[in-house]
Parts: sequence; structure tokens; C-alpha cells
Amino acid sequence: MDGQTMVQREEKEVQVEEDKWKCALIAYVIGECPGYKTMSRYITMKWTTVTKPDVYLHEEGYYIVKFQNLSDKNEILYIGPYTINNRPIILKNRCPDFDFGSEFFAEIPLWVTFPKLPLNCWGVGSLSRIASAIEFPLFADECATKQTRISYARMLIEVNVTKPIPQQITVMDPNCNDPLGNF
Repeated sequence: MDGQTMVQREEKEVQVEEDKWKCALIAYVIGECPGYKTMSRYITMKWTTVTKPDVYLHEEGYYIVKFQNLSDKNEILYIGPYTINNRPIILKNRCPDFDFGSEFFAEIPLWVTFPKLPLNCWGVGSLSRIASAIEFPLFADECATKQTRISYARMLIEVNVTKPIPQQITVMDPNCNDPLGNF
């Protein structure tokens, strides 16, 4: 076509390949990329609550970590954060259009702590709205959702690291529009 060789892929084939990778995370270590054996050993030793995933190294410095099921993948993603050799490991859900050659992690999942929230702010809707003031909420940790620790709430929020992150959020009382506090 127009002097270029084109290949038409079959939708069925694309779906089969997508299904293979639906339980995968992309892992990137800030700084020097650890070797395959180091990363594999780390995963085996630290991620013991799930079935050992398959690990694939891409020459651009990314790892693909393929889990046996979505439950294992989500458990590892949501329990973090993780570090290896004192360097943060950034984990993201794998998406079909991820470009290994040019992708920059501008949007990363970041654990954010909200200290001293009033008890009437601990509902799922309230926590989600508060987290949305920063960016896109992904997950609240188990202690926040079950309210077993009420000194602070911890949420995983996907943030754009190229933009400033709010350092303070004012929560308003719905009845009188008075601030409940700054968090």
C-alpha cells in the first residue's frame, strides 16, 4: 500500500495474545536496572503471598511480570510500595499500547497518606473524592477500607509526576460549607 508492505492482523489472534498478558504488570526500577537474576530473586523472596510469577526483561530496562491470575497481580500492585537495593520499583498495569522504546513513566501509582481524617470522612465515596483532588484514585489499603487503623488513610493514586502534587487539601462540611480541616 503506497509503497509500504502492510500486514493485516486477525482480531482473533490479537485477542488470544492480549489474553496471555492480561495478568501482567510492567516494573521499572528508578536508577540502574537490576539484572534479571537479581530481580527474579527479589520477586521470589519478597512476593511470597502469591504464586511465583514469570519475569521477562526488556532491553529498554523494563520488566514484565506475568502472574497466574488477576487476584495475584492486584495483590502485589496494591500492597506496595517496593524497593530493591534502596531504589523504588514502579509498578503499572500493562496496557496493549505500551511503547517500550519511548514510554516515560509520567503517570505512576503513588501511595499517599491522609493523616488525621475525621471519622465521617472514612466512607468509600469520601476517600475517593479526597484522593481525586490529587489525581486518579486506584485503591485504598486494607486498613483504610476496613477502618482498622484510623490515625491515617493510605491510598494508591495514579499521579502525573510532571505536574505539582497538592501538599494540602481542604475538606468541606456538606451541611454548612465550613472546612472540616486541611489534610
